[in-house]
Amino acid sequence: MFFLPFLLWLVVGGVMLATHSQRELFLSINGEHSDWGDVVVTGLTYLGDGIMFGIVLFLMLITQRFRLFFIGLAVLLLVTIIVQVAKHYFNAPRPISYFGDETATLVHTVRWVNVHSSCSFPSGHSAAAFGMFSFLAVIIRNKKLGLLLIAMALCAGYSRIYLAQHFFADVYVGSIVGTLSTIVVYGFFKFRDTTSSPEVCTEALLQTNTTTT
Repeated sequence: MFFLPFLLWLVVGGVMLATHSQRELFLSINGEHSDWGDVVVTGLTYLGDGIMFGIVLFLMLITQRFRLFFIGLAVLLLVTIIVQVAKHYFNAPRPISYFGDETATLVHTVRWVNVHSSCSFPSGHSAAAFGMFSFLAVIIRNKKLGLLLIAMALCAGYSRIYLAQHFFADVYVGSIVGTLSTIVVYGFFKFRDTTSSPEVCTEALLQTNTTTT
């Protein structure tokens, strides 16, 4: 239940990007704020913090779910590499740099949040959030929880615009990076399992024949 809503997000987000400017999308989202919203959204943004992903991996490690730990670690590493390379390659300005002298009158910032000015594209928090929650979506038994997981990932992405850390496109691409990282890594491990299975079966068959003779 994670990936169907994610596809819907891709379509809706893509249409929004195609029909609205970067400035319009940012101001329409960042412009809707309140005092209580500042507090809540500040908390929501930690859903996309790498530390949160680290806590999930640590819980898997101490519960001896080693295979899942290594899959999740691979997802986190892939997300980190892609995001950091892209950030420094594009070196896109963040909202407070983009709006320049207009920042004070147009951009809402939260006073206790340190707002960055460079390396905006793509959003690392969004990539980490979508990477983590899509990873959890593929390993949990109750697939209905995927709706909650995609909602949490979207909240993390929304928080980055609310807090004036990123533009809509940064979040949109970050969500793709995170989700595709999970698909690639998890798919690789599943493919590795299927290709190694015939060898295991052959070995077991040989052992059985040896025992019977």
